[in-house]
Amino acid sequence: MLNPGFGHAMRGACAAAAAFSAIVQPTPLQDAPKPPDLAPPASVAGDYVHSEMELVAGIRLSPDGSFEYGLTVGALDERAQGRWKAVGSRIDLISAPRPVAPVITAERVDAAPGKPFAIRVLAPNGRDVPGVDLRIEFDRGEPLESYLAGELWSLPTGEQRVPRFVTFSMPSYRLRSERLPLDARVGTIAIFALTPNDFGVVDLTGVHAEADGERLTLHRPEGTMQFKRVRR
Repeated sequence: MLNPGFGHAMRGACAAAAAFSAIVQPTPLQDAPKPPDLAPPASVAGDYVHSEMELVAGIRLSPDGSFEYGLTVGALDERAQGRWKAVGSRIDLISAPRPVAPVITAERVDAAPGKPFAIRVLAPNGRDVPGVDLRIEFDRGEPLESYLAGELWSLPTGEQRVPRFVTFSMPSYRLRSERLPLDARVGTIAIFALTPNDFGVVDLTGVHAEADGERLTLHRPEGTMQFKRVRR
């Protein structure tokens, strides 16, 4: 499980860590595997932080070969845990256990007499999920791309084509649904369900970092981020 003390150590080291501590919390994931007999070099072990504007991130490389990671920016929070190993100045990360990505699937069709066809995406608590992109494919013509703002979504006024398929996505959480069929009848609401699984937990397996003195550069597919050591 992630160590709640991680955030407290960051807070004592720099002001940016106060925000970071809120996102490094225990997760429902299982504990990472036990450390190997030979622990990684302790010289790069320590706590590292990165902050800019509203983005705060941190990573802890523990001497026993485990790591904890967290990031918050705007409405996005993500975290990870697992193992690390060093080969020279290169640090390879392996998430453990591997997180299961969230999914969106078809749930049911509700009646809404007298209303236009609509779409909803619901969380397990029954509330509408905001921040979901959708792509509607019709019986003809180009697809329509739109956005669910946490409420019913209906076709634009004047749209005469017949919706055939919908695909949902939340890029920040690496979620992309299958191409789901639609029965777009007037007076019905197509209900889709979000299954969170390990929502907000990122898989850093295959991601690597480079240590250079008091700095650590993390290389991810989304880009490169530079961290500063705040504690050994």
